[in-house]
Amino acid sequence: MAIAGSGPVARLLACLLARDGHPVILLDDRPQAQDSADTRLYALSARSLELLETEGLYTRLGPSRCRVFSDLEITLYQESVRVRFAASDIGGFLLGGLVYARDLDQVLGTQMAALGIPTQRLDPGSIERTSGGWKIGTGEASFPASLLVVAEGGHSRLREKLGMPVETRDYGEAALTCGLKTEHDPPSMPRQVFTPWGPLGLLPAPDGLLSCIFSMPVARARAWSNQTPAAFEALLTEATGGIYGRLSLATPPRAYPLRRLHALAYTGERLALAGDAAHVIHPFAGQGLNLGFEDVRVLVGQLKRCRDGGEEALYPALLRYGRRRRRENQRFLLALEALRVLFQKADPVGLRAALLEGLAHHALLRRPWIRHATGLADSRTVEPWT
Repeated sequence: MAIAGSGPVARLLACLLARDGHPVILLDDRPQAQDSADTRLYALSARSLELLETEGLYTRLGPSRCRVFSDLEITLYQESVRVRFAASDIGGFLLGGLVYARDLDQVLGTQMAALGIPTQRLDPGSIERTSGGWKIGTGEASFPASLLVVAEGGHSRLREKLGMPVETRDYGEAALTCGLKTEHDPPSMPRQVFTPWGPLGLLPAPDGLLSCIFSMPVARARAWSNQTPAAFEALLTEATGGIYGRLSLATPPRAYPLRRLHALAYTGERLALAGDAAHVIHPFAGQGLNLGFEDVRVLVGQLKRCRDGGEEALYPALLRYGRRRRRENQRFLLALEALRVLFQKADPVGLRAALLEGLAHHALLRRPWIRHATGLADSRTVEPWT
C-alpha cells in the first residue's frame, strides 16, 4: 500500500497499517526546506488521543508535550454569559489534549522508523494506474501498490492529477495565529471568544504560552498583522476582555486564508482520500485533525474486515469507508456552517446569548455538544492513561 502525504494523518495511517501487517510505503510530500518557526498547536479530542495510544504515542508525548484539559469555555465579547463544558458532565476525565505539530511529528516519525516503514519522495507524475492497482516510480526503481491513499492536504497535487473532484468555498477570511505570553498565571483551559472582529480561539500550550487563532475578514487580518507589536498586543488584550491581563507576543503573528473543501467522493478504484485531501473546515471549532484521525480509524477498520476476503473484498471495504466518512463529515460541515452564521452574523434578537444561557445552566443540553467535541458521541468514555 502507498500513502501520499507527510502530515499526522498520513503518518498515523502508515503506522497502524504496518502494525497490522500490511506492507506500506509513505510517499512524502514534505518540502525540502522545513519551516523551523512552525508553532502550530493541534487540539486533539479524547477520541483522537485514544487512537494515538493504540500505538503508545500518547504516552511517548507525555505531559510535557501534550497538555490535556478537562474543561473548555465559550464566551461572548463583553457579555457576562460563560459556558463551561466539562468532561465531568459526561462522566469523563478529559476532553482532549493540546500538542505542538512538531512534537506530534517527531513521535510519529520515531514510530515509523521503529516499524521500518520506508519513505520516498512524492512525484505525482510518476504514479500510474495499472490493471492490478498502481505503479509508483519509474524504470527499475518502480514498485507496485494494491491501494493508494492520498492524504497530502487540502492543496493535494495528486488528488487533482487523479481527477478526484471537490467542492470549495472561499470564506473571505484569514486566520491570524501567534503565541502569547500572559501577564497573569498561564491559562488552564481552552477558550473560544466570539468577538465583533471574529471568533478567537485561545489554547494553553504545553510550554506555558497561550496559542491564539483569530479568524476575521481578510482585509482586517491584513490591517491587524501590519500593526506594530505593541498595537497588536493591545488589540488582542482588548479582544480577550483582559482575562489574562496584558498580552505580549512570544511568536510573530502569521495569517493564512480560510476556505472550505469537501471531496465529492472519497474513494475510487483502489484509491482513497483521507484528512485534508478529502475535507477542509473552518478552524474555529478546532476539529480539522480530529476528523482526519477518524478517517484513519474507519479506513483501518474497513481494511481489517476485508483481509480474509482477499482482493475481491477491497472494493466494498473502500466503498463503506467512503460512504460513511463522507456522510459523517458532511453532517459536521453543515452543523459548523450553522454555528458560523449564528455566531458571526448580526443577532438583533439575542439568539446567541439565549443559546449560551441555556447551555450554561443545563448540563443536559451541554452533553451532546461535549460528546461530539470529544469524538465520544458513539464511543465509550475515555479514561486518562498513566
